[in-house]
Amino acid sequence: MKSKKKLAFGAIIIIAAGLIVFSVFGKKKEEIPYETRPLVSAEQPQTGDITLYTDLTGTVEPELKADVMPKMNGEVLEVYFRAGDMVEAGQPLCKIDSDALTTLKINVDSAAIAVTDSQNTLARTEALYSTGAVSHQSLEQAQNAANNARLAYDAAKNQYDLKLNYTTVTAPISGVVESRTVDPHDHITDNSEICKISGTNQIQIKFGITEKILQNMSVNDSVSIEKNGMKYEGTVTEISSVVNSQTGLYDVKSMLTDSKGLTTGTRVKITVIMSKATGIMTVPVDAVNYDAGVPFVYCYDNGFARKTEISTGIYDSVKMEVISGIANDSMVITSWSNELIDGTEVLLGEGNKAQESEEEAVTPANADLKVGE
Repeated sequence: MKSKKKLAFGAIIIIAAGLIVFSVFGKKKEEIPYETRPLVSAEQPQTGDITLYTDLTGTVEPELKADVMPKMNGEVLEVYFRAGDMVEAGQPLCKIDSDALTTLKINVDSAAIAVTDSQNTLARTEALYSTGAVSHQSLEQAQNAANNARLAYDAAKNQYDLKLNYTTVTAPISGVVESRTVDPHDHITDNSEICKISGTNQIQIKFGITEKILQNMSVNDSVSIEKNGMKYEGTVTEISSVVNSQTGLYDVKSMLTDSKGLTTGTRVKITVIMSKATGIMTVPVDAVNYDAGVPFVYCYDNGFARKTEISTGIYDSVKMEVISGIANDSMVITSWSNELIDGTEVLLGEGNKAQESEEEAVTPANADLKVGE
């Protein structure tokens, strides 16, 4: 009897344990629904500026420079300078001997003799006129001849003095002699170059720009200049309005505030504005896609992605100008997903919860409720 009770009690314990185990391990897990909508980020277009820069090559040159040329033909007698010398304005550079000067000296001497003869003739005529031996007309002729002789002498003397000054070639500006192209006993003409002189007061950069850059550049604009790791600042002082026939570009000159380390004739890198747009609508450049060359963005619209074609302008590595296609309050999807197509249901990320809640609040039901209130 006792053994039967023990068996019954054991069976009860086994059944109870089985129920406990089943309740713990046999209960089905609650299924968590899987989110199929792609998670996206979105933001409204911004208003801002886009500036694009480009690098050009320029040449260092002095603000003042002179190609020294003689004003007469002849033989070089003496040269008073060497390349690299510092010269002052008016300083003699070389001496020239010219056969033309000898001819002019003969003309002066002949004119002087003519003046003497005319004066002697006038004196005799005046004496004869006073005695009534000659007519008044003869006196006037003698006076005119004397005046003409004096004028001829003055003209010959001025021409001689001018040419005499030309025999000494002087420096037109102060600066450094960059090159010397003459030696004693060379025969030169008024088209021969004697030397080049570069002024040392101010250094400028000369470079060429395209028509597109010309539209965004003005006098007094700043440009960045670089040479051998050194950076300089320049100010645009001159912009040509005519294309250089040799380069096909518009010549520009920029003055430097500090030119230490730059040598005349060397080349430098110049950074200038290529394109610029201010106060424009922009979106992240990564948000813009293309379909057959036509740009478009996806906009968030009440839980769906809407493909929206846009018209674009300039862009940099961060943002792109939007000319038309979207409004200032459009929500442009800025994140990428291979599941994005027109009409796809999407889920806004944490950063856009406020926008999403605002859209959910404005439902037809809620709108009716507000009207009732």
